[in-house]
Amino acid sequence: MVAMDPHSGHIRAWVGGLNHDYFKYDHVRQGRRQPGSTFKPFVYATAIDDTAFNMTPCDRIRDKPFRKHYRENGEEKVWEPKNSSGGFTYSNMTLRRALARSVNSITAQLTDMVGPERVVEYAHKLGITSRLDAVASIGLGSSDVSLYELVSSYCTFVNEGQYTKPMIVQSIKDRNGVTIESFESEHRPAISPESAYLMLYMLQGGLQERGGTSQNLWSFDLFKHNHQMGGKTGTTSNNSDGWFVGVSDKLVV
Repeated sequence: MVAMDPHSGHIRAWVGGLNHDYFKYDHVRQGRRQPGSTFKPFVYATAIDDTAFNMTPCDRIRDKPFRKHYRENGEEKVWEPKNSSGGFTYSNMTLRRALARSVNSITAQLTDMVGPERVVEYAHKLGITSRLDAVASIGLGSSDVSLYELVSSYCTFVNEGQYTKPMIVQSIKDRNGVTIESFESEHRPAISPESAYLMLYMLQGGLQERGGTSQNLWSFDLFKHNHQMGGKTGTTSNNSDGWFVGVSDKLVV
């Protein structure tokens, strides 16, 4: 688990494992796993920010079967992603509701529309540093990433489209409290502020849209300070990995 201030880049909490005395492996920075549906916002951000598409959360795509033919090692194959429900509604869903419900068929269609290469490009702009395979399934989280880079990328949505490099050490002082060195976070523009605002609205749909996969957050006392909350779930094949990224105006976890 890692928590980061999306504006300053300061790390607020970092839990890399159970006990460093016995397990000297950091699951936040060292570990790379398939992110599953937590990768989907990068597809939607591409469709919304790329001027070639200029899509909005209100645009609609039909939830229907999707087939993609491809060649692997000289062999013709077909990729047919299934929804977590096992079926299709055949309804025209808004992009916001499709992301809130984490509909695989719509993400696959959207990835095909904008192009896997463009999705990879946007993911790297937003803060993913791991190597990503530009394949049809990229939008469903088929390439391994670390929790560290995933959280820092989500911070870009909260920070008006500015990527902020995570920072653990803010300053170094001597034993008398005199500052020897201080550090500032690195910032760079990634997407437009307007696109970042729309992506925050999209992520809030996980709590606000009917059938949203983040609805369980309502059972916790998270809203007494009236922070705008959003989030995205991610589950990989056979439940091998379970992810959740929560966002607010002050923290991404």
